[in-house]
Amino acid sequence: MNRFLMCLIFSLIGVTSSHAAETKQPNVLFIMVDDLRVELGAYGAQHVKSPYIDQLAASGTRFANAYVSVPVCGASRASLFTGMRALPDRFKSYYTWVEEDAPEATTIFEQFKNNGYHTVGYGKIFHQAQDTAHKSWSAGKAGVISDERDPALKTGWRDYQRPENIALYKKINRGPSTEIFDGPDESYLDGKVAKKAISTINKLVKSDQPFFLAVGFVKPHLPFNAPKKYWDMYDADQFTLPYDADQSNPRGNLPKGAPDRAYHHYGELRAYSDTPKKPVPVSAEQGRRLIHGYHASVSYADAQVGKVLAELDRLEISDNTIVILMGDHGYSLGEHGLWCKHSTFDVATKTPLIIRAPQMPQNQTVEGLVEFIDVFPTLTDLAGIPTPEQAAGMSLVSHMKDDSLPARAAVFPRYLSAEAIHTDQYTLTQWYTKNGKLGAEMLYDNLNDPDETQNLAEQPEYKSVRKGLERQLKRHIKTRQ
Repeated sequence: MNRFLMCLIFSLIGVTSSHAAETKQPNVLFIMVDDLRVELGAYGAQHVKSPYIDQLAASGTRFANAYVSVPVCGASRASLFTGMRALPDRFKSYYTWVEEDAPEATTIFEQFKNNGYHTVGYGKIFHQAQDTAHKSWSAGKAGVISDERDPALKTGWRDYQRPENIALYKKINRGPSTEIFDGPDESYLDGKVAKKAISTINKLVKSDQPFFLAVGFVKPHLPFNAPKKYWDMYDADQFTLPYDADQSNPRGNLPKGAPDRAYHHYGELRAYSDTPKKPVPVSAEQGRRLIHGYHASVSYADAQVGKVLAELDRLEISDNTIVILMGDHGYSLGEHGLWCKHSTFDVATKTPLIIRAPQMPQNQTVEGLVEFIDVFPTLTDLAGIPTPEQAAGMSLVSHMKDDSLPARAAVFPRYLSAEAIHTDQYTLTQWYTKNGKLGAEMLYDNLNDPDETQNLAEQPEYKSVRKGLERQLKRHIKTRQ
């Protein structure tokens, strides 16, 4: 064989190998962080220690205004993972099962599995761990991090480590809302989840089959338990309550003119041993401790995210892996006198959404409105696989290519009997009775009153604004699927 022919053959082999590398199906790493507020360094909150999530945002696209379908864990995840909207009779509460509310739906994990991906999930993905497991995961079940010999699991997902808290929980089935434990990251479940995710990635990378790995971190969900070093990242005195904790108003500190219907007694927090029974407000001391604990838990979760992302780099597969990180909804830390989620206020319905993908620009920010139902078609689009017809959202790939493109004109969170429309300028929430009549409403100016302190619904000068939004909301309710 002459030299020219040999060179030609090796040249063709090189081109073919290069093309194969470029066209290899991308892996997907889906990271869900429970109860994550839009309060991170990448989102402008410089007091928050979240370096690894911030680095991810700098290497991908940050969506500044991403809204959930419904601000509660189970329902939000069911909507997200099916791409279907929450309705009055579908995806309603924290204990939602996709298998019960939408048994014929194809989950995002199932869609990837049916298109050649090995799918696996660890930690909190669906609120009900084994929901749709037989069809979503390649193993036919979700991964469970468990070891009955481990004292951390004696209190279940609440994950207390201190002996006195474990003893209290075992005695009354309740424990404190926060815990400081001087131990390693792996003491708590999220540290174990990160370790298992890293181990799994090392196994998956050896296969020619692309993978879809979902990793769900529990923190910063209550109780706010984290290793001491993460509490020590913050000065306890730096946190202040956004309301007067000594007031006795049973409405909490609702915005001026807001209806009583907007208030709730944050029953989720009331389930902890150190929280007074309703309607007694949370004390200033506990409130500051809760805010401190929430931030410590965010930094703890951030560190676990960093470990998993570092493993992609170490294995040199970051360039061919789509990474998405998001919360399942926002969280109230005393705003409006409320705690937890369960409201249509902006702090509960908006959460971080960050996507990094091969061949996509870095360090971008999409300011336009997007919804969680847009995640399903975005990931299938990025992976080049079909999107099922049930998915009601739009692909955001074009926005990742050009962050100046306009997004949605409005988004539509809902919760129980409350329906909301959020535009760039206004948010209107309307509560309806069982017979469909309007019971109460709130209107806020997002540009001039971003903290939602003044309800404008009853003010005559906003009548036309309210009516216009109401028409859009009713049209949405009538046509949504």
